[in-house]
Amino acid sequence: MTALSGSATAARKRRPLRDILLACMVVLLLAQGLIGALSLSALKHLAADNTAERVELLARRTSAQIQMGMSLGKPLAQFFGLSALLDELRQEVPDFRAAAVVLADGTLLDSVGDPAGFQDMLGAWSVPAAQSAGMSRTASGAVHKTVAGDVVVAVPLRLADASVGGAVVLQVAPRDMRQAGLMLENARVLVGITLAAALLLALIFRYAMPLHELASASRARMVFPLLILLLAQGVYAAYTVNTFRSVWMDVTQDNTRIVGRGLQQDLNRVLGYGVAPGSLRGVEQPMARLAASFPVISELRLLSREGTVLNRADAHGRLPVEEPLPEGQRLVFPLSADGQGPASATLEVFLDEDRISDGVRARILDAATVVAVAMVAAIELLLLLALMMDRAFAVPARRTSGDPLGLDDQSKVGALVRPVMFGFLFAMALPLSFLPIYARSLLSSADPGQEAALLMALPIAVEMGCGLLTALLAGRLADRRGWQWPVLSGLAVSVAGNLACALAGSLAELTLARALVGLGYGLTWMGLQGFIVIRSPAAYRGRNMATVIAGLFAGHLSGAAVGAMLAQQVGPSAVFSVGAFLLALPALGVFTLMWPYRHIAGQKAASVAAGPIIRSWSSVARLLATRDFGMLLIGSIVPFSIAQVGLLTYALPLYMEAQGGTAASVGRVLMLYGFCVIYIGPWMGRLADRSANKKHWIALGGLVGSVGLLSLYFATGVYAAAVAVVLLALASCLAGGAQTAYMLSLNDVQQYGPGGATSVMRAADKFGQMLGPLAVGGLFASMGISGGLAVTGAFYLLATLAFFLVAPGVRPDRV
Repeated sequence: MTALSGSATAARKRRPLRDILLACMVVLLLAQGLIGALSLSALKHLAADNTAERVELLARRTSAQIQMGMSLGKPLAQFFGLSALLDELRQEVPDFRAAAVVLADGTLLDSVGDPAGFQDMLGAWSVPAAQSAGMSRTASGAVHKTVAGDVVVAVPLRLADASVGGAVVLQVAPRDMRQAGLMLENARVLVGITLAAALLLALIFRYAMPLHELASASRARMVFPLLILLLAQGVYAAYTVNTFRSVWMDVTQDNTRIVGRGLQQDLNRVLGYGVAPGSLRGVEQPMARLAASFPVISELRLLSREGTVLNRADAHGRLPVEEPLPEGQRLVFPLSADGQGPASATLEVFLDEDRISDGVRARILDAATVVAVAMVAAIELLLLLALMMDRAFAVPARRTSGDPLGLDDQSKVGALVRPVMFGFLFAMALPLSFLPIYARSLLSSADPGQEAALLMALPIAVEMGCGLLTALLAGRLADRRGWQWPVLSGLAVSVAGNLACALAGSLAELTLARALVGLGYGLTWMGLQGFIVIRSPAAYRGRNMATVIAGLFAGHLSGAAVGAMLAQQVGPSAVFSVGAFLLALPALGVFTLMWPYRHIAGQKAASVAAGPIIRSWSSVARLLATRDFGMLLIGSIVPFSIAQVGLLTYALPLYMEAQGGTAASVGRVLMLYGFCVIYIGPWMGRLADRSANKKHWIALGGLVGSVGLLSLYFATGVYAAAVAVVLLALASCLAGGAQTAYMLSLNDVQQYGPGGATSVMRAADKFGQMLGPLAVGGLFASMGISGGLAVTGAFYLLATLAFFLVAPGVRPDRV
């Protein structure tokens, strides 16, 4: 009997260890699955871009021949010999599917094969137009896209006035077994690393971590799982970075061989006429054209059989052969009469080492971006695991009168809301990377003018406006019926909105669907904040709100990255459906983590709200007219929102484009903002909670943010933009948590109702976000980018000073 009892006791002791180990395994699999999916998608995208670049190089030879005839006065519509040129292209291009020459209006002049999917490419020669049509535009001016697995590239043919008169379209069906092998090998490495990490995790939990250490509510118990996860992702990231680098280097050399082989064939043909290599005249001209068409080529040299330099040229023209010759990475092409017999000369193509280094650096940054996004999601999963550990080992005897479960530390209720907020924003952020492009695809007109740009922004503007309305409604609903009503109703409305987006067939339908999404977003977002306001002790509201905001930005970062990946694989409409399905995860979090606190609304009056709750619109006006709450909105909330959305959403892409930055650079700079808010924000929220004067934190945040905007007037470049974004993120971290604590300590707010006042504050935040792009855009039109940002920063600074001088402080006993 004693033995049986001991066995049962041992089994009970092992069960929590088994459950926690399984939970850690699930976190590991999810994190590795996410980084693997992102990496494989990025590798596939890189392969598609490399294929498009190769196809463009092949098509450009034909376009150069046609362009030469047009420069001699041949009208494109009456150009003879197109069939012969296209037949020659078919013989030269592996994986050939079709080729065509078309006019700018879409008229087909001649074709070989069955070209498809090129009609909508003819108006996409500018970068914005190409992006709006879901295509990519290369530095040389061509556009490309993928149609049912085929790569289609259109190379423009320009008239005498530099306008586009037509295009050469080439379509291939790539069957690159090397790329398929790379994808398979990458997947195998991912599986092997994941299995090794899982085995290591099991051994540590079995032999190195006693049960009492798991039961202790300390961060030490999460050290081993976090280290193993970091190790697994780090090893796979190193392999991915090396893969990206190797693929880019191999493709660059292969493409250089393709263009060099074309010039080699031309020179062999000339040598076949009996012309000696030393007697070639004007050979530097095609050499210069080749260097100009492929920027990775630094220069070309024509050498005699003895190795004497006969000609040199780069993208700008002939180079003196008497100058000292720089060395570097090169490709060698032997020349002979008609390509037969011994070589009588040599063509050397030298690669630009600086451009190669820039390309390798870009590939490393691409891989590092994937790793960063996956790591953000993995850390959020580990935080959820830590919360579940606390619940699993909690002792019910800890129950207090204000805690229905007796399982959660009331100073850390933000940890309950953070995983729900992360799941909610992850699902909601899936379409953010392509929403304007998708809106553009639903326009009946292909006009890329100002009217189309305004219509593209309409779904986003309507969504934010509807979010403003429900932000006001959600606070009152939370005060009357509890936080769970706006949260759950908002999730339901968001599901309906995402499904409506998936079914939308016109811009009007998409706009109405995004309005539904905005209504749901405002309800859920304010309901979750209402939970913090009602449940969190006054001394901990700042840190709890900062914790929730961190979960918001973590979901935003990882959700947008995953949405971009899914859009490439399954299309935009399917992404909306996936988002609707994933909204079940935050709903599950509500029912498992937060549901025991659903009856807390009845206890709110005694703990947070001193006085009657006034809900009339006239009371809103009186609240806005106060020297404390009204000044908080005018001097901090609205100016920061104008600066935040004006810089991040509107100004930064334009500024980076003017400084020569790429779209990928814009995304990486924006990630800096998210990382600061996610990992610095909660720490600064704790510091603000310990401070007796929240007003100083709010003012300090305004000063730091305004300095960031003003700095762009005195310093320029990508790094200056990154510094400005980081300073604005620090401003959010400094002021974010303190704003809520300061607002809830005001007498006028207590009389109005804390939930309703919070919704008014967030509605003002939404109002500033709506006003930001309009205000900054108007300043740009009249004062330029630097001047507009300087004026925005000056306005932010003056508003901060006004808040500091006019708004009253708060007594320490009210904080």
